[in-house]
Amino acid sequence: MKLFSLQDIPYEAVSHDPGLKKKVLARDPLPSIKNINHIILQPGDRASEHSHSDCVEVFYCMRGDAEFSVQGKTLPIRKGHLLFVERGEMHAILEVKEESEFLYLHVNSA
Repeated sequence: MKLFSLQDIPYEAVSHDPGLKKKVLARDPLPSIKNINHIILQPGDRASEHSHSDCVEVFYCMRGDAEFSVQGKTLPIRKGHLLFVERGEMHAILEVKEESEFLYLHVNSA
């Protein structure tokens, strides 16, 4: 059993956009999962285009309204949406329309 609490975890910078702050709920909690992260984005926040060569990134929108780009395709992401970004796919957060909360995972891939 492993238990994690957002209240006990400090914020840290997102590696590709240090102005954005996230909480890493768990690092390597299972062999297939590298990280489980939590982030709250404010209107005007953006994440620059990037990719991950070693993992799939899975985003779950808990609340809010944001616009993502994956491989040049613009996707509106709202509460209840689940987005999988495959290994190597270029992606970015283009626009945050209202305060938005995401849980996202880095899942190991072969």
